[in-house]
Amino acid sequence: MANLDKIYTKGNSFRARAETRQREYRTNILKAEPGVWGHFLQDSDAYNGRNFVNQIAFQSAQYRKSKGKGIADRTFNNMLSSQAMCFNLFAPLQKDKELASRVLSNFFPDLDTVNELIIEYTPENDIFGDQSNLGGVDCDVLIEGKDSGGKLIIIVIEAKFVETEFSICGFRKPGRLSKKREVCPDDIPIYSSMNKCLYVFKKHYLYWEKSNKYNTLVIDKFPISGCPFAGPLWQLWTNHTLAHAEAAKRGAIKSYFAVCAPSLNKKLLKDGKILEQFRYFLKCPGSLVFIDLDEFIKTITLVVANQNPEQRVWIDSLAARYANI
Repeated sequence: MANLDKIYTKGNSFRARAETRQREYRTNILKAEPGVWGHFLQDSDAYNGRNFVNQIAFQSAQYRKSKGKGIADRTFNNMLSSQAMCFNLFAPLQKDKELASRVLSNFFPDLDTVNELIIEYTPENDIFGDQSNLGGVDCDVLIEGKDSGGKLIIIVIEAKFVETEFSICGFRKPGRLSKKREVCPDDIPIYSSMNKCLYVFKKHYLYWEKSNKYNTLVIDKFPISGCPFAGPLWQLWTNHTLAHAEAAKRGAIKSYFAVCAPSLNKKLLKDGKILEQFRYFLKCPGSLVFIDLDEFIKTITLVVANQNPEQRVWIDSLAARYANI
């Protein structure tokens, strides 16, 4: 293999193994030289879409980038990009709604048909009042579907690959301390007054208003002092709330929030504890779904039993890049 000195992470962590897999794929399958690191592509290969497993995924990413917010350059050159993985997994399902229905119904049994699948979805500003050119709660995938009775279902999906943590509250990020900006204190009294949240009285964002409106949380389980969503539960909470808000706006009877990630990425999932911590606060624990990346790829392979050549390339490439790391 070429240029194995361009290794960013050494050892046997999940990230190190994932980097090794991407270097092997780049060298043996793409026959491409590395960029700044072994898991990066050179600019010319990135420009030609070689970080994507087929043209459908590449074109979907290009289209979303043309709309402005949401797509970074690393999506095209970093082979560990979760965003690139998301396009690689879901863009073919975006194009083929019948296939999407057959695949996703294995993870959402009451889903019968997929009407719409949007990758890198940005909600309207009236959802949370937080949208700007660069900021605001988005989601990796939004799905509008129907159950067997024709009633609408909304699914929001967050896709993670090698990250070791979900996004945390912006008023708790360590960088704010060094810049002497205002931060939420450890003993903020969220249990008794959610208006104390800096997102509420400083930014006037609607995260708490919407989660209360849709009655998603068991408030009595909150600590008397401190915010349960100050750390990595923040992204789970806001995306779960987004699913409910989109369901209400569209007249759906049910909504789900799902995390699609490798179960072997134990730092992200905290050995499965992170999702259980969030479920503890939910009135409907079943509205949080985990999709193991390996199981998702396996399901796609089984559903597409008689693959055409294009589907075969897609499935083989997903397995080669992301499965059983």
